[in-house]
Amino acid sequence: MKPSISLIGAGAAGCALLVALSRKGYPVAAISSRTLKSTRHCAELVGVNPTPTDNPTAAAAGDIVIIATPDSLIRPLCEEISGKGGVRQGQLVLHLSGTLTSDALTAAAKRGADTCAMHPIQTLAAPLEGARLLESAWYCLEGTGQGIERARRLAETLSGRVMRIGKSDKALYHAALCVASNYLVVLERVAVEMLAKAGVDPADALPALMPLIRGAADNLSDCGLPDALTGPISRGDTETVMQHLRALEEKCGDYLPLYKELGRQALLIATEKGKMAPGSAAPLLEMLKTRS
Repeated sequence: MKPSISLIGAGAAGCALLVALSRKGYPVAAISSRTLKSTRHCAELVGVNPTPTDNPTAAAAGDIVIIATPDSLIRPLCEEISGKGGVRQGQLVLHLSGTLTSDALTAAAKRGADTCAMHPIQTLAAPLEGARLLESAWYCLEGTGQGIERARRLAETLSGRVMRIGKSDKALYHAALCVASNYLVVLERVAVEMLAKAGVDPADALPALMPLIRGAADNLSDCGLPDALTGPISRGDTETVMQHLRALEEKCGDYLPLYKELGRQALLIATEKGKMAPGSAAPLLEMLKTRS
């Protein structure tokens, strides 16, 4: 029989993971959350009867304890459940933070539990959709040796896609994920505003971009880097880039430094790809310099 799970924090991420694991045959021991409403909702999704309880009691009920609270609460909550009998030797205690290391679970480790920071590399906005996405997600693990191995088994049950990272690299790892996901949203906001400046109805701008965004994501998946790069810099089209720069300077100069910085990064990828027009790299680099 698979080990039972106690979830502390029934928000979208924690609930999505609990749903995904319960579908794989992991029994749910207990759910504890800040509000009874979220506890009941999560319990309904996994088909158990919620029993209102405190965090230490809920934690003590499971073989695996998943702490899925906001980052600022993970360490104090772990100290709370550890200090009040919620942690015992042989348990596995996990948190889902992308930034915090397993050191946030030191209180549980001192009481004989195996610990691991297990971060799903996925956006989890809603439990049921999140549970589906978790079956194809990668999982980043950082923690003690035994904690790592036990968390690896959980991840392999879900998707089989696992990476391990050291404590000192956790912040850089999470910054990379922010660039890949959060800043993609920021870039699309910039693109929407540029389209509005070009006369496109703002209500149409994002819907018009979505097929392009999906196509770029598909290219990344199918072709990888650097081959997924397309566009004028990829081709070495200096005339088109010059027209972009002039239009930006005229209508939305605030975005000119961003365009140039992204263009310089694109130029590095295009050079690696090796399909630029001969002799175009140097003039492109000159155009994309940020002058004081």
